[in-house]
Amino acid sequence: MDVTKRKLSDILRNIDSVAVVGASPKPGKVGNTILQNILSYGFEGRVYLVNPKYKDILGLRTYPSLRDLPEVPDIAVVAVPTKVVPAVVAEASEVGVGLTVIITSGFKEAGNEEAERRLRETMSSAQQMRVLGPNSAGITISAVKLHASIEAPPTPGRVGLAMQSGAMGGVVISRLKELSSGISFFMSLGNMADVEISDVFEYALEDDATDSLIAYVEWVRDGRAFLEKGSKLAAVKPLCILKGGRGERSSEAVRSHTGGLAGNYVIFKEAVRKIGAYLADDVSDLVEVEEALRRVGHLNGSRVLVVTNSGGLGVVTASHIEEHGLDLLPIPSKLAEGLTRQAGKSFTGRNPVDFGGDANAEQVAKALTLNDLSRYFDVALFVYVPTAAEGPEEMAKALREHVDEFSLPVIAYFDGEGSREATMKVSRLLPAVTSARNAAKAVSALVNRGKHLRLRVTHNSS
Repeated sequence: MDVTKRKLSDILRNIDSVAVVGASPKPGKVGNTILQNILSYGFEGRVYLVNPKYKDILGLRTYPSLRDLPEVPDIAVVAVPTKVVPAVVAEASEVGVGLTVIITSGFKEAGNEEAERRLRETMSSAQQMRVLGPNSAGITISAVKLHASIEAPPTPGRVGLAMQSGAMGGVVISRLKELSSGISFFMSLGNMADVEISDVFEYALEDDATDSLIAYVEWVRDGRAFLEKGSKLAAVKPLCILKGGRGERSSEAVRSHTGGLAGNYVIFKEAVRKIGAYLADDVSDLVEVEEALRRVGHLNGSRVLVVTNSGGLGVVTASHIEEHGLDLLPIPSKLAEGLTRQAGKSFTGRNPVDFGGDANAEQVAKALTLNDLSRYFDVALFVYVPTAAEGPEEMAKALREHVDEFSLPVIAYFDGEGSREATMKVSRLLPAVTSARNAAKAVSALVNRGKHLRLRVTHNSS
């Protein structure tokens, strides 16, 4: 990053105004969608519209240019034809805009290298202004209720999103909502003509409203900055990454999406491991593992207890636990007696602890309140198949009544009829996953983060 460029945190710390350049009164137009999203999401600052074709849009005064605005906006969102973008960027820089978000596409991702070259030439003299995009889906900052994006409005929360695909941002936002979670910010990076992934790492680290970061990455422009800033972030806040373009054909698709080169996946994988981040296989584990990391933090050991009302699902979960190199230790006889007494129901005496299909959520949850569990295990998985005898509300109620008494960190996994609703309700209380595979991945990520953090402490003290 050019030394004259401002940090995103300096620009976004106090956002009082936003301008939509290319605002439109016509439904379906990008300039209209962005404007409607800003207004409906309840932005707390001032909104300015720029379009020389109109005097007002949706009852708001419209100005012919950024120079004509009564003040310099903190953010300018640009949705104008490709050929006009460089002139708008130049004007934004001249008047002193902090961040320009270019929604417009049709640059190098579409093979239009000339348009990209002209834009970069304009940006090279852009003073301290930062540029997000082009080919961006926009930006969301929940703290000030700003949703200047073409994506559906998100639920506010504590998770930051850095996305090289705007639509992937929409997918992640939806998955987080299903787990009773939401976002602190969303940045759609697009072609990364200026703001890149490492800039967002830095912003997430400095943003008090953000507890963790999810990133969808197709290519990295500055490998050194990726390692340096990613490492700093991951040492303080969980960082979870999904890589797009892992094979030959998918790597070729990256060029047509954002105009970048995907790079060698093996090297990328090692870089993610080195900085202490979690590398996901798909969107499902990306979001579910992030939620476990954000809410649990890390583990200092790998001893896993599985408690369930389903012997079969418990065995499947145990298989994934062992495949990830985690410890599924046997249960000492005295501990088995304590679990039986605590739950008011007997089991086989083995791990997984199977209380049987006639058990209820209250009994399984009570077993997890046994104080002695923390002497033998580091984490527990509540693996449950809903039955006709109790609905999602009853299961959530049972956990709600005992969650504060659990002697271990607990991750919930429901499967079968009614599991989706149960997951949504219980995820308000505990981190929840939707598959045995993701349960094992979440525990493994927590153990690995604990190891990484301890190594950093050892390294820093030596």
